[in-house]
Amino acid sequence: MTTSLNGRRAGFALVAAAMLAAGLSTGTRLYYLVFAGLLAMPALGLVSALWTLYTLKFDIKGVKTRMERGERMTAVFTVRHGCLIPVSSIRVLLNVPSAFAPTQEVNVSCPPFARRTFRQVIHCPHRGVYQAGVTRISVTDAFALARVSRDPGVGLMKLEVLPRAREMAPLPLSTVDQGPQTVSRAVEDNASPSDVRAWQEGDELKKVHWKLSLRKRELMVRTYEETARPDTLVIPDLQQANALRDQQLTLEDCVCEAALGAARAQLRAGCPVRMPLVGKKPMEIAGQFPADIGGFTDALLRVQFDSPYGYEQVLMPMLARFQRTGGAVLVTARLTTRIADMALRMQRSGVATRLIWVSEDDREESMALIERMKMGGVQAERLDPWGD
Repeated sequence: MTTSLNGRRAGFALVAAAMLAAGLSTGTRLYYLVFAGLLAMPALGLVSALWTLYTLKFDIKGVKTRMERGERMTAVFTVRHGCLIPVSSIRVLLNVPSAFAPTQEVNVSCPPFARRTFRQVIHCPHRGVYQAGVTRISVTDAFALARVSRDPGVGLMKLEVLPRAREMAPLPLSTVDQGPQTVSRAVEDNASPSDVRAWQEGDELKKVHWKLSLRKRELMVRTYEETARPDTLVIPDLQQANALRDQQLTLEDCVCEAALGAARAQLRAGCPVRMPLVGKKPMEIAGQFPADIGGFTDALLRVQFDSPYGYEQVLMPMLARFQRTGGAVLVTARLTTRIADMALRMQRSGVATRLIWVSEDDREESMALIERMKMGGVQAERLDPWGD
């Protein structure tokens, strides 16, 4: 419990001291009575504040544990206390997901033994994992001379603010054709027959095993081992941006959401996705089906932008993986000539390449790099993080 003295209490103490001094100097009984009444006021106020504080019961509902960035959550508070002496205010201090104001204060008023319900809207501006809930409750007496507070004794809840996947078209991979017949040809290795089966309508004649068919007196066709389809590398830049804290968080949100949108688009198109997250603790997320998007979402929810390596250093080892890679999506908040050259090199090596530059910079020299990559076949675009 903590008791805070404010300017009003200091002024009250001066008035009480003046009344005592007047009584002592004049001997008038009235001054002593006023002084005694003034002494009783803070005592009565402290009793009422403590009584209210320790009979206060509250409940909080409507707090979701997972939501998307940008959503607003309405928390519902139910408050009740058993103090017969009125108090001026009851304050509930909330932990909320915010970059600058991690706490919100809610003032409530409630008569004795009555149950009151209050609503508070909580905004979730940035992705991440937060501790949400009531951290402190305080009561100020009716004379505003004393404020007492205590820990509510209720643990905080873990609140996960998920990144929102941006809508984007899938990156077309040159090694994967469209249509069921061509897809079948892409995934079968004709040099590795694995088994035989009876003829089915639509089978190609070149797959017929003629010797076995003559022996069994029915058409038998060869089946082949399936080879893995080329995957798509989605590589977000996890180096911390050189900007103000709120701008940093906005840039990080946009990088994560662009990377998540690219992964979702590829998975929906039937292309396996691998996402190396190169920070202080490197890890890699992989998926083959649209249902696997949850793993990418959870990883980007928790990832820290603390990479000790420049984006160029991250991309260089990836070049060795392109023999089995059909496409690469690069997502970065910084664009340099060297990064542009590496994107062009990827494209020339036969890897379909998309570069998403997260920035509001529209200077002529910056846009010239974008146009240069486009001329080289790279799907380059600038994404304004404040453009939504």
